[in-house]
Amino acid sequence: MNHPFQLVEIAKPPAAQRDHPGYLLAACGSKLLSTCLATGNVVSEWTADVGSGQVAVSNDTESTHVGGSERPAKKQKTGNASLATAPNVIKLAISPNHQHAVAVTDDKCVRVFEIHAEGKLLELSQRTMPKRPCAVQVLPDNATIICGDKFGDVYSLPLLLELKAIEDDSPMGSTESHPPQQEASTPFKPSASMQTVHTKRNRKALEAQLKQKNLTPKSKAPLQFDHKVLLGHVSMLTDVAYASREVDGKQRGYIITADRDEHIRISRAPPQSHVIEGYCLGHREFVSKVCVIPGTDLLVSGGGDDWLGIWQWPAFKLLARFDQMRALLHDLIAKTNGSNVEDQGNDKEPIEQIAVSGIWIVPATGQDGTSKEHAVIVACEKVPALFYCPVSKLLEQDAPWNLRQFRYPILDITSVGTTTLVSLDVRGEEQQRIVAYRLKMQSSGGTDFQCDEETNAKLMGLDCVPSDIVDAKGLEDLLYGAASLRKRGHQDEDVAEEAG
Repeated sequence: MNHPFQLVEIAKPPAAQRDHPGYLLAACGSKLLSTCLATGNVVSEWTADVGSGQVAVSNDTESTHVGGSERPAKKQKTGNASLATAPNVIKLAISPNHQHAVAVTDDKCVRVFEIHAEGKLLELSQRTMPKRPCAVQVLPDNATIICGDKFGDVYSLPLLLELKAIEDDSPMGSTESHPPQQEASTPFKPSASMQTVHTKRNRKALEAQLKQKNLTPKSKAPLQFDHKVLLGHVSMLTDVAYASREVDGKQRGYIITADRDEHIRISRAPPQSHVIEGYCLGHREFVSKVCVIPGTDLLVSGGGDDWLGIWQWPAFKLLARFDQMRALLHDLIAKTNGSNVEDQGNDKEPIEQIAVSGIWIVPATGQDGTSKEHAVIVACEKVPALFYCPVSKLLEQDAPWNLRQFRYPILDITSVGTTTLVSLDVRGEEQQRIVAYRLKMQSSGGTDFQCDEETNAKLMGLDCVPSDIVDAKGLEDLLYGAASLRKRGHQDEDVAEEAG
């Protein structure tokens, strides 16, 4: 089985020829490939190294008495580095000038690459963050990275390291933080006791803490590279976007952040990121994705609700809602029920919960083949279909939202010229994992997907790259994580338990 491409981006270095279509950067597990869209050849391949902190799991077990009965203890970790796996690429961003790429691996490392005119990738630096990043973007100045992590903080990092930061003997100017030696400390004891906790869930958590052998506070080592904390959320951060608009005759930047607690926050960009302009409130479930429509003051948001929001973000006002997501999906299921459509996931069952996994703005062509419109495309987790609507029709009362069915769930989308590249969750040996389409405007005002056969023929070279699946469960965790943001209602369960 092949590993699908979880992330795709387009880069066109300024040094490349003017009529060159650019290079497709595709992440396949721990690999990052650069493919020339003019010839279809893979011109560069980078693979993340196995980190020294990676450990393998041994099969040796020992018995432990728990509650008067014997059961196998947890598997012990060993330092066999030969069985360790390389970290996967979880985020990918291109600088506005297309000279650099920023990749984040699941070992919390932010890596910066230089994109040569021939499409080759050269790793310049790697920086390990304190928490795993969940969003990364390069600002329009082409010198600053904003990075948001799941802990709720947003950092700014210089894109390129200074000379004094590269004097280390480590390869490629690695600036990973090395924790100092831990000083002897007294064992940590929980402040709670069986007399102070009352719910069943909290009692189980306390018992788990008391069973741990070595409860010592963790020491935080300072980061060994330039960074600034811009802002923070109390809840888990899910997405970060950058926008700008003219205020009093000057361009002012903004950082738009979304979190698990249904918030969309509008903050000023550095150096005034401590100033919170306001909030776009209205979602009832987590907000997993926000997307700013270029050239407008519109923002599209989605998450665990069965609707999409179109906001005027400077005024924090909800202008329109697309409430037909569930109905369109159920109609699609009814039409394809009993057909030979090969879909992954349980698409024959009614969809009870929706989790938006991606929102993109892509170009659309007119009847004469010229680009004159853009469309919003929305993907839901494990759903083999895309919602799409022209940007000019978003605020209409009956906006022409359509649903395009695919054979497999959608992982990521990017665009080059008037072509849209769709990465699918395809794991078969002889099936294309990235497919090219063109969005064409219809006379009725809607859009339609049409296959780009010429580009598809060039993308078939990517399918020859060996990428076997090693860990099926780890692949699911890598590709699908939006649905896990949904809250489970623990407080209601505890209240009902106490009442009982």
